[in-house]
Amino acid sequence: MATEITMQVANVLAQRARHQGRQRKRKCDGRKPCATCVRYEYQCEYTASGKRASLVHLTSDNGPETLPRQQSWPEVPPSVIQLQAHPLTAPGARFHHRGILDPVKTRFVRANSAIAFPRILGMDMESESIPRLHSFAWNLGLRSEEQDLPVDVNSIIPYGEFQLLSAVYFSTVKRELGLLEEADFSEKSTARYANTQGYNELDLIILMVAALGSFFSSNSHPREADWIQIVKSILITKRMAVNPSYQIVAAWILLTIYLRCTGRPHGSWVASSMALHQAEASGLHKEMQTIAVVYPAASAADHKLVKTRRKLFWIARALNIVLSFEYGRSRVTFDVVTTKKFAPDGVGFAHQYVELADILPSDFVDREREPDPPAALGATLTRIEEIQTESHFITILKADLAFAIYRRLWLMSLTDAKDRAESILNIGKAALIAAEALLETRTPWWNVLHAPFMFVCVTLAVGTPRSFSYVAEAMTLLDKIAEAYPTHMVLEARNQATAMVRMFRQRKEKELEALSALPATSPPADAPTIGSGMSQNPCLTDLDWTLGLESFQWDTFLNPQLVMSSQQQGGFANNLGPIDTLGF
Repeated sequence: MATEITMQVANVLAQRARHQGRQRKRKCDGRKPCATCVRYEYQCEYTASGKRASLVHLTSDNGPETLPRQQSWPEVPPSVIQLQAHPLTAPGARFHHRGILDPVKTRFVRANSAIAFPRILGMDMESESIPRLHSFAWNLGLRSEEQDLPVDVNSIIPYGEFQLLSAVYFSTVKRELGLLEEADFSEKSTARYANTQGYNELDLIILMVAALGSFFSSNSHPREADWIQIVKSILITKRMAVNPSYQIVAAWILLTIYLRCTGRPHGSWVASSMALHQAEASGLHKEMQTIAVVYPAASAADHKLVKTRRKLFWIARALNIVLSFEYGRSRVTFDVVTTKKFAPDGVGFAHQYVELADILPSDFVDREREPDPPAALGATLTRIEEIQTESHFITILKADLAFAIYRRLWLMSLTDAKDRAESILNIGKAALIAAEALLETRTPWWNVLHAPFMFVCVTLAVGTPRSFSYVAEAMTLLDKIAEAYPTHMVLEARNQATAMVRMFRQRKEKELEALSALPATSPPADAPTIGSGMSQNPCLTDLDWTLGLESFQWDTFLNPQLVMSSQQQGGFANNLGPIDTLGF
């Protein structure tokens, strides 16, 4: 029965000429979207035909049923969705607010791109051979492009060692940042080790997973640095010149994480920016239904692909925002993002990392949209404080971001900074506990050191008795970190924190010395009390303070308005007699 209904619906659709097909004298195949609209990327529409629809009846178990004019077939998203209405009437108007994606080369450009125009022009002419999405005439082509060299991962890292390091990655990094699905990655990496011939971008992921697994292992692999150099060489010198795949984007994200754990802030910030630029080049910031997809089109119903695209984009974006906010650099921004956020998996905490990044305000504030930046920062701090998590890493990250907000408030408005000091101290105290827990398990996330150090700076800046009470606890934790990881970076941070505490204490001691230098007999700044004045001058105690005041006109002295009133009545000249007639 269902098959019969479907066939009858298809016949109805075929009988009704498509609006675009009829307009251009193209045959409609009855699908939705039809082949013509898909090929030329038109907005696929039906023209209502009441006469034909009224003649068609569908038979069901309950008897005949008239085919409804609307929603009589399953709705399928068209190949192109109009994001907003516009009055443009130019031939390419339907592309004005859209981008174009080649899913094979994962090349995304806006419709106004020089790369896209030949194809759009060909579709407008309804040519049978539409130009492909290609960089025609981009330059003179006087130099050949670099060729990818094969990477034999089996000779770089044996499969057995890779499996051990991969397990560490998925138990540590994947849990917090959510990148890669373990079962899918294990299947693909096993197949790659079975056939290591030629170049494969999966090799970059394999090496980065191994490097991060080595970093978080109790015993690092001796070739960890070699793997990173290979990945950098391929990403920077070779893959920069070609269209990125999703695996290239993932490799940049993993490299960002590794550099944040091991390198200087500039390197990790640049890597995070590159990850987002590559994500844009791959069209990851757009849902597949909101962009024009050239042949062969990727199925929008591929749930695994949809999930991968969403995770790659939002994780890359979160890393870039957090790094930019902490480091004081510009973030990568997009005009319109239609990619939806990925759902929590119930195991990891990547969704909370994305949530924290998403609420951070930009340092480049438009005063027309946000007239009170300190208030916006305070509201962000409240939202950070409200986020509850079971992850030690996320708990410390909350402190990192709270300290970053406090630094901005401290520079903008001391009043707002003082008002939010209690929230900062509460978040910082929780971070100390979380950092010590990660230290006990030897999990060397970057903020294990960063948060305690910044907490020392913040407590000194707050400058209250309560904030000072946390200094000793934070310094003790820094000493423990120095014992566990006696590296130059850790020792430098511990020594600098110690020096700042010493400088702050010396300043306070100088202030106390200045106060102690005041003479003990110096009179207080406030006016002396009557009692103290009398005791210092005994001659004044014998003075009769009421002498000659018995006949003083106190009513006139305390109520000067009466003088003006009496003058207006003409009864007050040089005596106070008329005042007695007023009844006072």
